[in-house]
Formats: sequence, C-alpha cells, structure tokens
Amino acid sequence: MFPQFSASWATYFARACNLRSEIKSGSKERIRVVIRTVNEESFTALFLSLCRTDIDLFLFNPRWGRNEQGEAMAIAEPHLVLGDFNNGQFAQQRMESGSRHKTSAEGLRVMIPTGGTSGAIRFAVHNWSTLSASAYGFQSYFSTGTVRSLCVLPLYHVSGFMQLIRSILCVGQIVFARTETFAEGHALLFEESSDDCFLSVVPTQLERLLRDQKNFERLRTYQAIFVGGGPCPIGLIEECRKAKLPLALTYGMTETAAQVATLKPNEFLSGESSVGRLLPHVAVKIVDEGGEELENGDIGRIQISTSALFKGYYSVSGSDPSNVILTSDLGYINERGCLKVMGRRDRVIISGGEKINLREVELVFEDTGLVRDVVAFGLEDREWGMKLGVAYVPTESFVTEQAIKESIKGKLTNYKEPKVCLRRTALPRNEAGKLLMEELLQGAGQG
Repeated sequence: MFPQFSASWATYFARACNLRSEIKSGSKERIRVVIRTVNEESFTALFLSLCRTDIDLFLFNPRWGRNEQGEAMAIAEPHLVLGDFNNGQFAQQRMESGSRHKTSAEGLRVMIPTGGTSGAIRFAVHNWSTLSASAYGFQSYFSTGTVRSLCVLPLYHVSGFMQLIRSILCVGQIVFARTETFAEGHALLFEESSDDCFLSVVPTQLERLLRDQKNFERLRTYQAIFVGGGPCPIGLIEECRKAKLPLALTYGMTETAAQVATLKPNEFLSGESSVGRLLPHVAVKIVDEGGEELENGDIGRIQISTSALFKGYYSVSGSDPSNVILTSDLGYINERGCLKVMGRRDRVIISGGEKINLREVELVFEDTGLVRDVVAFGLEDREWGMKLGVAYVPTESFVTEQAIKESIKGKLTNYKEPKVCLRRTALPRNEAGKLLMEELLQGAGQG
C-alpha cells in the first residue's frame, strides 16, 4: 500500500500503535488528539494506528503561523499533540485540557480544517461513514477496482487526505511526492502497474509540471488528473487539451469529503468546459435566494445533499448537522446534465447601483481566445462606489488591449465593461493556486 515506506514503515507503525495504547490507557473521557506533521510517513502511521479508536482526531496544518495555530488549539483543546517521528519516537506534547467537552459520539471522528488564510478556521467533522461514502462513490464513478494515487497535496487538506482514505478502503497504493520530485514518485507508483492511477493537483502545480517537457508523457499515463481548488486558467486548460492530457476538472469541498462533481477526461478532451456530472452519492439542486429550485440552465446557489456530508463544524457546544448544505457558490446545470460553477456568491460587486458577477466577466474574456489567464475585481471609486477592473495575461505578446476590447464588444452590458485593464505577464498566485490580490493590484490605483 505504501511502497516508498518499505524500509522504515514497521518501526513507525509499531511505535504509533504503542502510542495508541498509551493514549487510551485508563481514560474514561473521549480523547482529543492533534496530528501536526510535515512528514507523510509520520502522518500515515499515526492515522492508521488511531483510526479504529473512539477519539476525536484533529488534522493541523504544520505551517500555520502563530495566530492560526493558537486559533486552532483554542477550538480543539486537545489532550495530546503528535508530531513527526525523530530519534526513535514521535514528538508529543501533552496538554492541560478541561473536561467540558460533552459528546455522545462513538467511533472515530476526524476534524478536517477549512478556512485559515482565507478566514476564520473551522473544523468539518467527518467519520468513517462520510469518508467511506466519498471513497466508494469515487470508485463507482470511475469504474475502478483499486485506487492508486500519486499524492502531491498535503495530508491535512481534504484533497490530500481523501487520497489516503481511497487507497486504504479500495485496497490500493499511494505514493507521496512534491512537484520537484514528481518524476521519482511517478516511477515508483507505476513500477508495479499502470492501471487505475490518479493524480490530484491545483492549477499552480500543474503549470509547474508542464514546464518540463518530459512530464507530458508521464501525465498522459494517468486515468485522470484531477484539477480543483478554483477556476483553472483558460490558457492552461487549452494547453492540456492540445497535449491530450487526461484532465478531470472537479468541484468539491471539505464539508463534502472532496469531490461532488467531476468532468471525465474523455469529456474534457472533447471540449466540455464544466466540472462534469455528479458522483453517484451526490444530489445537487440549483436554488434562488428564497430556496426555490430553478430550472436547468438558470444560475443560482448550489445546494448539495450527499451521504458524504460532514456532521457539522466542531465546537464546544457540539454540532447540529443538516441533510444538505447550501453553498456560497453560484452555478447551473447545462443541457448535458453537467454542473457549471460560476464562482462564489460574494464575487459580485455593485458599480453605479448595478450588480456585476465577476466570474461572468472573466468567462467573456476567456471566450475570446486571446488571454491565458484573467481575473475580474472591484476597486473603490468615488464616482461609482466600486469600479470594475480586469487583469489578464495575453496568449501572445502581440495581442493588444484594443484587440481584446474589440473581441468582447457587444458581449457585455455597458456597465459590465471594465474601467481598468491591467496587462500582466503572469497573475501572482500562492502554492494553493489562490490569487494574491494585493500583489496583483500594486499600481492599479483607486478612484
């Protein structure tokens, strides 16, 4: 299951199992444990040793800053924090925790973080029921027996963690790598078999992999390359189509244990631009602000019901899960029954009293075929309140702003035409592919 751990795995796992015995020994209270590791072998050994116990297990980002670590610790109030294996043992820190957490929960609960750099940290509560529903739904959707993954995403994040869960439940394999060690990880995963192999990346990682021409042939051998974490730049999408890479654009969230809808590679290569059809364990409605279901083709909020839905957000007072989650994402079901995501509901600005959906503007620019990447945004303005701006990366150096404006002419209502256009050689993004707006807007000015 873990081919790269063969040399040291027995030692790691044995020590993790000893820890499990120590944790449970003599305790009548439900134990709260944090896993905060950098090393994937440490994480995997700790998780597998604890996953059959009646505990609350929190996944921490080891690279959180002091404020985020403090915020997460205040929520979890753990009894024990476990870290990486070093010098024959796992790092551990025993905490003085109050006993005010009252719960009737049984079995394992996994608290997966969401938020952090984008807002207040919350922990989505999952258990084996929700995790297995997601894993087996994935297995059914892709008609695969085993699931073999090359994981280049962090294990504290739902997209990395679910790769581990799929490999465990579907009796597969998982190899861990970074973009810079992709070739070595790929060779190890494919050493035994090339069947049922999957890769998950964010757009930034995919762009970096494509800088090496040797990776194109490697990438073509996967059954699917999942790309999520937000809209993928149109130039990157077209480059992958031209190279016949098996991309699978996907939509999901921490609360749904990853994938809700996924575009299969054959549909991607035929030109479909949505995030595909729903996985078998998921149902979606598109609703208006009053909660009424809309017709196919109408844009509204995405409402999800699924057997993989989280059990609420962890808190001292417990959680009150619902059967559905009404997201802040806008979208519609197209004529082929695929989900098209139009961006977040809060990606709307009001300029001169008129609402402008920023994703709608971006799609018009993408449809010109003249930009590789584009983002629409609002700038404060004395006259308009907010004025619409667009930053773009042209497909070629000779593409002018005037040519782009001519191409979009008549496709946007007057008030949706940008008042500021910023030409860039690249749009600044972080490791997760999120746009760095402050850096992008340097020199843009305010009204």
